[in-house]
Amino acid sequence: MSFLQSLFSQPSANATDSKLPSPIKLRIIAFFSGLLFPFAIAPFFIWPLVIISLLGLLISLRHTSSKEAALRTWLFAFAKFSVGVSWIYVSMHTHGGTPALLAIVMVALFAAFLATFPAIFMYFFQRFYNQTNTSPLLSIFAFASLWFLYEWFRSGFLTGFPWLFAGDAHLYSWLSGWAPILSVYGLSFFSALSAAAVFYAIEQKKISYLALLIIWPIGFILQGMSWTEVTNELKVSAVQGNIAQEIKWLPEQRRPTIDSYLQQTRQHWDSDIILWPETAVTVLKDQFQSYLEVINQEAIDEQTTLITGIPFRYTQGPFRGEFHNSIIAVGMGEGLYHKQKLVPFGEYIPLENMIRGLLPFFDLPMSSFKKGDAQQELLKVEKGEALFLLAPFICYEIVYPQFVANMAKESDLLITISNDAWFGDSLGPKQHMAIAQMRALETQRYLLRSTNTGITALVNHKGEIVKQLPTQQKATLTAYAQTRQGLTPFMLLGIWPLVTISLLILVLGVWRQLTASVRHKT
Repeated sequence: MSFLQSLFSQPSANATDSKLPSPIKLRIIAFFSGLLFPFAIAPFFIWPLVIISLLGLLISLRHTSSKEAALRTWLFAFAKFSVGVSWIYVSMHTHGGTPALLAIVMVALFAAFLATFPAIFMYFFQRFYNQTNTSPLLSIFAFASLWFLYEWFRSGFLTGFPWLFAGDAHLYSWLSGWAPILSVYGLSFFSALSAAAVFYAIEQKKISYLALLIIWPIGFILQGMSWTEVTNELKVSAVQGNIAQEIKWLPEQRRPTIDSYLQQTRQHWDSDIILWPETAVTVLKDQFQSYLEVINQEAIDEQTTLITGIPFRYTQGPFRGEFHNSIIAVGMGEGLYHKQKLVPFGEYIPLENMIRGLLPFFDLPMSSFKKGDAQQELLKVEKGEALFLLAPFICYEIVYPQFVANMAKESDLLITISNDAWFGDSLGPKQHMAIAQMRALETQRYLLRSTNTGITALVNHKGEIVKQLPTQQKATLTAYAQTRQGLTPFMLLGIWPLVTISLLILVLGVWRQLTASVRHKT
């Protein structure tokens, strides 16, 4: 029996261990399959690799115990996250002052921690759904269900880390047609379903399992559907200041930064909306108020709306002394939004009293923010007699599918601001941009994105980039954005249909195993 044949073979009752791949070889397969995963998503978008990667994981899980399956999955996921979130090293070492070796160790520890989640879920897959007496069809759906539930769980556990999803690979594949219906989670479900269908079709020599791949041409058809409709059009500008992270927060840089942004802005007063990046203003709003009033009046005179990121501090009332990472609209617009989804160690320090000061990374500027209230109004923009509602998202918030969908329901346009200069020219900013594109596709809304150093872009309701600025350059993007109304199925129903279906599949699998066990005993 060749090695390749042994990978897909179903062991017979008298099969010997010598005929099966060694555990070491299968662990290596799991690890290298995990290394492939990040190359399926941005900026590479080699989407077949996500299917190949999950297929390699399934191959590694054959002929083994539940505990060994958990170990192999952990190796798979450790490799996946070590490459996929390697950009964290840049913020820790280059901008956070952490020694290189220690930064590498901390990134590895983070990857090791994230890898425990899929390992636990695949333990249960092996225990209940990947046995020799399990229906292969049930195994296919159970694998897809558990993979989706793992990604969904990771999105909300502690503060959540909804990054590096299997579905992110399909921004440009046929499966993207499903995004407005089932979101990126559904694309992850279908990725795992496709890999499992191919695996069991080969292993069981039953080509009929490939009929499940009908989801792909259906997705192609769904790409042509519009769930929302155009209501108007706005001329928008996004200012990219390109302020170096090393000098951004220096006191002597405050006035030059504001002057630079205003110089760029005054060339685009004819736009309906002008968007500045996250913390473009590097002083607290109460310290900037007099200057802000001048800008506000200038914007009113020009009949436009200026929206900017700005740190906010309550100076009175019950929340006195609280700091927020915020976004504010002035001129013909109004509204103040405080960020709800904060980044651990970047915007707040868990166990602050214990670890603050241990490393320079734990003392980054503006790392003591409080999260905003869940019930906040959308930003308002006036244009003539029309009033438009903008759903604002600050940096990391755009990566949460359900959070974005909920806020987008009443909106005409999505806006997001960020400062990805923390991560240099690494994978992080490119992945972040692609995730924002997926949110535009799920909600079928245009999305305007302004960042300090890039990627600054306008995205249409199909998740396609309409216009984009070069990174690491001082420039301003100007384009026309459609305002749209209507709800996609995902905005209406959320993730719950997929959760319900997945749980029913898993309950069915456990019930069948228990029933078979009782019959065997009797």
